[in-house]
Amino acid sequence: MITKSSILANLKSLDWRYKRSASNKGSLFFSKLAILELCGWIEESMDDIIRTCARRCLKEQSNQEHVENVIIWRNYGFDYQKHFRNMLVQLVGLIAVERIERSVDPNKRNNLEVTLSTLKTVRDSEAHTHIKGVMKIINSPSVTMKQFHPVYDGLKEFDQVIRNTSL
Repeated sequence: MITKSSILANLKSLDWRYKRSASNKGSLFFSKLAILELCGWIEESMDDIIRTCARRCLKEQSNQEHVENVIIWRNYGFDYQKHFRNMLVQLVGLIAVERIERSVDPNKRNNLEVTLSTLKTVRDSEAHTHIKGVMKIINSPSVTMKQFHPVYDGLKEFDQVIRNTSL
């Protein structure tokens, strides 16, 4: 089950610290951490959706281990097409993924894909650089928190559709 309470608490805490930071550099650190924290939660949530589906549908322990060690473990990222959809295709097949995608609310799916794409661009920039000065601009934790909602809604929708699809 995709939970949101811990990630929202973390983002709210970072936003509180951001607003009370005594320096621009401190604010940048909290902004950067909020982005990295949300993106880590996204990857964990995608993995959880795949893992839950595998446990529900696969009876052989060796196949469940394959999902964990090959499909999930070797996946590094949260892009919809390249990471999430690819894991789904490996687990349930292209035919089932088409069925799932047709059943998902198109607005939620579109919002999910657009937000993931935006977050990936920002996350990639922040994950591969360090803060050198205070002139850098990073979205505040409150902006990152707003990006959480379309991601959560989209992943929750996929999770529910997958659970209700006969595989």
